[in-house]
Amino acid sequence: MNEDIQTLDTGLDAVPGFYVQGVHCGIKKVNNDLAVIYSPDPATAAAVFTTNRVLAAPVTLTREHLEKRGQFQMVVVNSGVANACTGQRGREDAQKMVEVATREFDLSSTELVAVASTGVIGDFLPLDKIEKGIQMVRALYPKDSSGKETARAIMTTDTFMKEAAVALSVGGKTVHIAGIAKGSGMIRPHMATMLGFLLTDATVKREALQSVLREAVDLSFNRVTVDGDTSTNDMVLLLANGKSGTPLFDEFHPDFPRFRKALIQVCQKLAKDIARDGEGATKFINIIVRRAPSEQDARTIAFTVAESPLVKTALFGEDPNWGRIMAAVGRSGVNVIPEKIMITINGYPFVENGMGTLTMTRNDLRKVIQNKELEIVIDLGLKDGAFNVWTCDLSFDYIKINSHYS
Repeated sequence: MNEDIQTLDTGLDAVPGFYVQGVHCGIKKVNNDLAVIYSPDPATAAAVFTTNRVLAAPVTLTREHLEKRGQFQMVVVNSGVANACTGQRGREDAQKMVEVATREFDLSSTELVAVASTGVIGDFLPLDKIEKGIQMVRALYPKDSSGKETARAIMTTDTFMKEAAVALSVGGKTVHIAGIAKGSGMIRPHMATMLGFLLTDATVKREALQSVLREAVDLSFNRVTVDGDTSTNDMVLLLANGKSGTPLFDEFHPDFPRFRKALIQVCQKLAKDIARDGEGATKFINIIVRRAPSEQDARTIAFTVAESPLVKTALFGEDPNWGRIMAAVGRSGVNVIPEKIMITINGYPFVENGMGTLTMTRNDLRKVIQNKELEIVIDLGLKDGAFNVWTCDLSFDYIKINSHYS
């Protein structure tokens, strides 16, 4: 295999040594609602969790298990019920999920199980259905491993499955990295109503695995916003089973930069799909801020613009109202010089020197924003701070979905 990173047209099935499956056990009326990721041998684990202080029981329990063992052998995910704001019973229910998985797959310790839940906050888990679902997967094992069924099982308001996979060479061996994610609304960096599960057959030291995952999340999932909300349940897990036969390696290995690049590529593909699938979204939008006073200032402006309801609704309505972008930049709190601001969309000038362009008519501008994918570049003309955010527009359907969610 050459030095390049090869993009694969598959998902979790790309990584040897893991069994993955999704089933419908009745938590939701239709579609898969329980997923299992199983490694016959404990896999080195890393994770990033939500920063929301209202933590769902599965987040708390999974984090505790990770801190104790640094390994997982099994991940059980249910969709439809979040098991958040459920008190002591919620904690006990999450523990029961772990115990059922440990029993059915004959694991040596409950601490080798991670659990995740997504769905309506405040409802209790239907443990009888979850136990049935785990037993269904156990009956299928070891046949019929299916990354697509697994990806489908973690969806809530998502309209399509989010999968990514790559292959690369490490130490002369072919290594695979693959992932699935769910997320559509209640999306804001520092995790959101988003779950991500990443697998690799590389053999990586745990400290290096945790470090590279955190960096990959910062460069991908933490650059997505749909509506500015941060949820209670979110996590990204990365498991490395070592089945590729590579020697144990870390950030000092000459091939580690390529491993890092490949992981970031997988995460960014999933993150962009989340933005594309924003609840009711009709447009994918990449907002790039350049020549800001600092990276932090660029970040502040990018998120202010990305989360502005006025900007997002204008883009949905294909109204070339660039004044809303300028207003969002101005209210961000960053010290800008309006006369230096330049804004382009898909390469076409909308704002020049803080004023509307004189080279294009409003009809010309309207044609530009009729595209389904938009790249908005905001050049502040100051220093070298830069940042980008992926987002979407705000449509009538977003209101419909979220006004009847429960």
